Amino acid sequence: NKKEYDIAILDYKEALRIDPNVKNAAANIELALAEKAKQGSSVASAPVQQQQQVVVQQQQQAVTSASSGKRVALVIGNTRYKYAPMLENPKNDAALLGSTLRETGFQSVTVKYDLTREQMIQALKDFAPIADSADWAVIYFSGHGVEFGGSNYMIPIDASLKADRDIQLETINVGQVLNAIEGANRLRLVILDMCRSNPFVNSMRRTMASRSLGRGLARIEPEKGTLVAYAAKHGAEAMDGTGSNNSPFLEALVKRIKQTPPQEVRRLFDLVRDDVLVATQKKQQPYSYGSLSGSEDFFFTR
Repeated sequence: NKKEYDIAILDYKEALRIDPNVKNAAANIELALAEKAKQGSSVASAPVQQQQQVVVQQQQQAVTSASSGKRVALVIGNTRYKYAPMLENPKNDAALLGSTLRETGFQSVTVKYDLTREQMIQALKDFAPIADSADWAVIYFSGHGVEFGGSNYMIPIDASLKADRDIQLETINVGQVLNAIEGANRLRLVILDMCRSNPFVNSMRRTMASRSLGRGLARIEPEKGTLVAYAAKHGAEAMDGTGSNNSPFLEALVKRIKQTPPQEVRRLFDLVRDDVLVATQKKQQPYSYGSLSGSEDFFFTR
């Protein structure tokens, strides 16, 4: 409609490169070529300013494609626990992060709420093949979690945890989460906003004295190309937030994802840590673990 046919053709070709089935792209390329023929115009004879616009747009598209690729996410918020007090904000947090990731161009964002153990396992199984075909795979979990014997576990809404030995039977080991995204090509990111105070500790019967039941979460050493972000440093607890607000960690994370100019992902989580320390008066310190290649930068937006 703007009669910028060369730019339109480049746009539609890029759309087809991303998705060969995109509706009307091929037809609109033909239409633009026909209109160009009518006017006797071409890229070579276009005004200098228009040629510069085309070059800039090509460069921007190349940068965007190279910096992001196919990105997918699984977002889980567990609020309504059956055998523990309800948490205020995991559902709010999951909804906000899901919409934020969609806004930044994630091609697939699955958001789920209040999952039982069986449902969490199924969600991970369903997400694994999606992650296998992606450049980025992100999993976010907000809810209760526990550290036991040096390993970290996400707590489903149907866990009762009457004894410490039930942890491995009724919860989800974070290792299963890492396994679900190991097929992603460039970046594997796990975000755990779950180290709130464990409501099961006082009522849980101890049967395995040789295995410690820790406060907060344990350290983690993920494989190369994987980043794991905790809402609170190992051995510490995170805050849930109050009322209709989001958790301090999620508020800071969304703020930094939307920041202009955008921040590289490692720098982004450093800034999230600083924001949460300020918001909680140094009571909560997020922490990130992992080893990403120094030869590549990762941005949520460009």
